[in-house]
Amino acid sequence: MELELGGDKEEVLSVFDEIENIVEKVSEVFEIEDYSDFVVTSSNEEKYPIIGKISQCSSAIEAILNTEWGKTPRSISELMEAMEANEIHYPKTTISGVLYWMVQKSRLRRWKEKRGYRYVLNTKVAEE
Repeated sequence: MELELGGDKEEVLSVFDEIENIVEKVSEVFEIEDYSDFVVTSSNEEKYPIIGKISQCSSAIEAILNTEWGKTPRSISELMEAMEANEIHYPKTTISGVLYWMVQKSRLRRWKEKRGYRYVLNTKVAEE
């Protein structure tokens, strides 16, 4: 089971004061007798791959998409969030240009969806 919290920082932190009661209530609803193995994690810990500090934008994108997380096609917003989680900061315009260049060089594949493009590492590049 997974429980996701949303809200501003103060709201989320206030919920943690009551987390034991919440877990107990969820356990009762789902008829779980032993909830001692429940683990509380931050979504950022598991949401994005850790690639370390990389100086070039294209290398960072390639490293992110070469992870298990990157095997699922990702939007520019998701890629930016993954880079920011790794303390790699570039403006959206730079990332957009680099993604376009990487597609032109056949390093990435992309396709259009309702909300924009999705990117995935070209399988030939991933095998190298």
